[in-house]
Amino acid sequence: MSSMFVHVLGHPNLPLRPDDYPEDAQIKTCWSFCRLLQYLQIPFAYYGLSKSQVPEGGVFVDCGRATGTWQFGNAWHREYTRRLNNSLKAFAKDNPATAVLVASLYGAAQSEVRLPFSAPIMEPMLGYNHCWTAYRVFPSYAQQHVIYATCQNCTASTKGNDAVIPHFLEPQEYPFVASHGDYLLYLGRDSEDKGVSIARQCADMTGLPLKIVHHGCSGADKSALLGGALAVLVPTQYCEPFGYVAVEAQMCGTPVVTTAWGAFTETVENGVTGFRCRTPAEFAEAVEACHLLDREAIRRRALAKYSLEAVAESYSMYFQFVYDHFFLEEGFGPEFLQAKKHIRCATR
Repeated sequence: MSSMFVHVLGHPNLPLRPDDYPEDAQIKTCWSFCRLLQYLQIPFAYYGLSKSQVPEGGVFVDCGRATGTWQFGNAWHREYTRRLNNSLKAFAKDNPATAVLVASLYGAAQSEVRLPFSAPIMEPMLGYNHCWTAYRVFPSYAQQHVIYATCQNCTASTKGNDAVIPHFLEPQEYPFVASHGDYLLYLGRDSEDKGVSIARQCADMTGLPLKIVHHGCSGADKSALLGGALAVLVPTQYCEPFGYVAVEAQMCGTPVVTTAWGAFTETVENGVTGFRCRTPAEFAEAVEACHLLDREAIRRRALAKYSLEAVAESYSMYFQFVYDHFFLEEGFGPEFLQAKKHIRCATR
């Protein structure tokens, strides 16, 4: 059992209620990270808005209701920072912990926090377009490269602190489907940067029906829709940091046909779990070959790479690295760290 404790700085706009906000990517990230800590048996406190729910093993620290929608520097940002600082101070006073980490899950919203204790702050599951801490976990090498190129001032001297660990799913939420229908599926925003027009062109070229779902689909309905498709089309035009839909489909055993850049170069094994394409004609050709792919093999790869169990040990090791590195940098020395070796994270 670990004596490590993690302070999780959560969503500044919405309470942590994943069933109520199934389409909010950052709520999904906050919940997933808390589930990871639960799985690793690491106690934590989640600092969030009123009526938040946290997995067993964590405690909820109520930061009240939002007085607006967060934007950097606006009135709600300033008030949120004040509440966060006060909540951290009060909780830390009443709940001293031996080994402490702080996880920022909403980037710049928490960049002005002032910790009342000495601890490293990290940004796990960093899928947004900026960063502010000295310790970062990217969901793909593609996202790491984007941040290094666009946020050079923040990352120039701290690249050695970072890790690449993919986002993860709960396999039981995406059951394997051995057979499939004859339809193609596009599941995403109604936006050209998501490539919805390419999905339509692909369907026209192949003569297959295309189901387009922009919102309102979650839980068992979503997994059934993903699992029943001949192929899921993910023609995103920008560099996806991760692309949950492509991995969710593969978890169900369904091939994906994606663009050939961003995280898809890592999450899609070309010719095995799907195809990476550049033009509508290539999308159509790939769809024609999807029935030849082994859906069981697609599921196996997804489980091996993107399940909670698959990534847990990598996060466990990274937590230990951050803690050790931070206190060496702070000048505590190797004797202090040797005395702290009992904090090694417990895994199942």
